[in-house]
Amino acid sequence: MKVFYLARIDTANEDASTRHVFEFCREFARLGHQVTLLVPDMGHRSELPGVKLVYIPVGIRKPALTFLSFYLALFFILPFVFIRHRPEIVYSRLQAMEWVATLLKAGFKFKYVVEVNGLVPVEMKIMGYPGWWIAFIKAMEGIVFRLADQMVVPSTLIRDHLCRNYRVPETSVLVVSNGANPEYSRPMDQLECRRKLRLQPEGRYLVFVGSLKQWHGIERLVYLMPEMCREIPGLNMLIVGDGEKRPVLDQWIRDHGMSGNVTLAGRVPYEEVPVYINAGDICLAPYFEERLNQTGISPLKIFEYMACARPIVTNPVGGLDALFRDYEIGVMIHSMEPRDWIQPIRELLADAGRRKVLGHNGYQAVQTHFSWEAICTKISTTLEQLKSSA
Repeated sequence: MKVFYLARIDTANEDASTRHVFEFCREFARLGHQVTLLVPDMGHRSELPGVKLVYIPVGIRKPALTFLSFYLALFFILPFVFIRHRPEIVYSRLQAMEWVATLLKAGFKFKYVVEVNGLVPVEMKIMGYPGWWIAFIKAMEGIVFRLADQMVVPSTLIRDHLCRNYRVPETSVLVVSNGANPEYSRPMDQLECRRKLRLQPEGRYLVFVGSLKQWHGIERLVYLMPEMCREIPGLNMLIVGDGEKRPVLDQWIRDHGMSGNVTLAGRVPYEEVPVYINAGDICLAPYFEERLNQTGISPLKIFEYMACARPIVTNPVGGLDALFRDYEIGVMIHSMEPRDWIQPIRELLADAGRRKVLGHNGYQAVQTHFSWEAICTKISTTLEQLKSSA
């Protein structure tokens, strides 16, 4: 099967979106499909085994400005690439303006599949965007959904929202979670990982991996670190990632003299992320935002924590409670008050046996259900059926 993947990502930025796209394309190629990945030309070149990358000129190389220019350029460039490669499926991670390019399906008769990993209008409300801009994005997404032949979502909550608010037929929505790559995210020796990172061998480490966005709320746990360090000797926190909250955290750590207990590692290469996870005792996935219950979430960090056999502490938002209930991979804090995390974290740090069991449960779940191989096999089966229905 010939698959074109449209992705407005910067291949030099190893964030969750880029990792997701790369893992999908790499695994689809392993499954025997011909995959062409079309991305904005941001001045960086990457290589993926078995995947052809096509870089689309976007003019000014600034991520915000590629929102529209990438798809405008695709509208004029895609016809030539289509004629040469004749894809049967065009697959994309949802971007509101991609209909500009995917309108071409009317002439080229390809099947169009859109992956919806989150509800952008809900996220925009959380971030305080004006109502008129949210309404515009929602209208643009509505066009995309009407053009799509198939949708892929990571949770039943997102599926139900799309069916209810955009009148998407439930039969055209495949629910399949995100996952992890066991070749990269895997258990490692904790002391060796701490040695590589120059950490205290006997310390107690909490680890957070992800973008420092408002709805994650990791800063609210950082603000409790002075109190937690008094109650839990040797406690430290490793934060891997970058984002809008980084400057605030940097300033707070300096002002409160916590640089010895809180480490902001920033962005690190993909292959180094498991070293940080394995150096930790407990992994964190805070979501102190009740409005996330309006949507479903399936964070890559959760599955990467699981693949490294680390226990997880999180909130029951966006459908995460079902994952934790079914696989017993960690502790759910049924509260939006950060202080309520202190006691469960203290208890879990004191119980090495429980940490080991929870971590092993997560590792086994990834091996069986949540590897990219298992996930992409499900998607591949659906796309083969879609192709044959033409």
